Amino acid sequence: MKHAYTSIALALCASFASAQGSDSCATAQALTGTGTFPFDLTTATTDGVPDASCTFFGLSDIANDVWFTWTATTSDRMRLETCTLTGIDTKVAVLTGGCAGVVVACNDDACALQSRLEFDAVAGTTYTIRLGLYPGAAVGAGQFKLEVVPPLAILATVVNPANGHTYHLLEGSSWSTAQARAVQLGGNLVTINDQAEQDFLLANLHTIGGVTRDLWTGFNDVAVEGQFTWVSGEASSFVLWDLGEPNNAGGGEDYANLRKNNPLGLWNDLPDAPTGYHANPSGVVEIGGGFPTFCYGDGSGTACPCGNASAVGAEAGCLSSLGGGATLRAAGSASVANDSLVLQGGAMTNSNALYFQGTTRLSAGAGAVFGDGLRCAGGTVIRLGTKLNLAGSSQYPGPADALVSVRGLVPAGATRTYQAWYRNAAAFCTPSTFNLTNGVEVAWAP
Repeated sequence: MKHAYTSIALALCASFASAQGSDSCATAQALTGTGTFPFDLTTATTDGVPDASCTFFGLSDIANDVWFTWTATTSDRMRLETCTLTGIDTKVAVLTGGCAGVVVACNDDACALQSRLEFDAVAGTTYTIRLGLYPGAAVGAGQFKLEVVPPLAILATVVNPANGHTYHLLEGSSWSTAQARAVQLGGNLVTINDQAEQDFLLANLHTIGGVTRDLWTGFNDVAVEGQFTWVSGEASSFVLWDLGEPNNAGGGEDYANLRKNNPLGLWNDLPDAPTGYHANPSGVVEIGGGFPTFCYGDGSGTACPCGNASAVGAEAGCLSSLGGGATLRAAGSASVANDSLVLQGGAMTNSNALYFQGTTRLSAGAGAVFGDGLRCAGGTVIRLGTKLNLAGSSQYPGPADALVSVRGLVPAGATRTYQAWYRNAAAFCTPSTFNLTNGVEVAWAP
């Protein structure tokens, strides 16, 4: 339960004495660049409306709010926080589409009574910032910081001989930041399929350099409370909850981790950015090794259309307007009789992605210029489905989609190739304004 509030006086410089931020969203104060900005809620009224994605401790509104707008000049993961910058009980949200737009991130108490959130900014997009109080808290003033989130460092890397998958241990962070880094690396936060994989993680990553860590997995119930699923889309039914878990203590505990205070690494549910003893778990990134990728935009095959080659060794498509090449990976079982294959696209723009299946590697796997990238999947091409990228990633199939083998009419023993196409920024490269991932080849078993 939210504890009682006391009035907290915050002494600020005289230059911050006047109101900072507009009391009306219609006249939101425009911010430029990154840095630390003042705000003042002393005389602010409540201009916005409640939103379900801002529900914390049973309340979805933000009280005594002020408003800002900020336009991204580059595509980066951004962090907005009031931590250590005020003494009042803040609550903050970031929206796209203006005052009545979509809330892309919201936070109440990431650090004591102050707030921290992260979101993936797209160059040229204007974001609306709503900053106020948890309803009932005392008004006041302070500052907030808006900055680019640096990529999480990789602390250790191991390969599991049982499945050929690579696992990266990341430095501590929120779950959403760890998952964004996992997608950037071409994978997802780990899916634990059985006790053997749990034991492998426990033996190799739970304790590094004498330090035992909480480990983020991809298991979460963000979509439906109490219904945990794997972010990779895999259908593993293996669970290893600790006694009394998951308990959703305090609300918002939507993400599973391997506990550092349990020698067996039994699982616990935590909020996206936990504080206190379980603050900053380390994400475990899993990158599948069973399905070969091909047709990279790094110059190793056909040259990208306008010198937009991606980094050598990235196993990605041609460079996009985001500053990197998009990736496609496959995970799960490629068996026609027991199909759990999931195609995972990453590092794309936040637009629609079209997932395709071909029967050959186009141009012997070197690819052919197509839009701002290279077309890799050739022969008889079938569109599997269209998905909306969130945080630059998406996957096929989703919960309501036909299996890959069913939608693709795949006979047992056949080999098929896969690729995703996505919208790119206008005038980045060619007039086509679309780009593509690398290709993936799958040999289907009976």
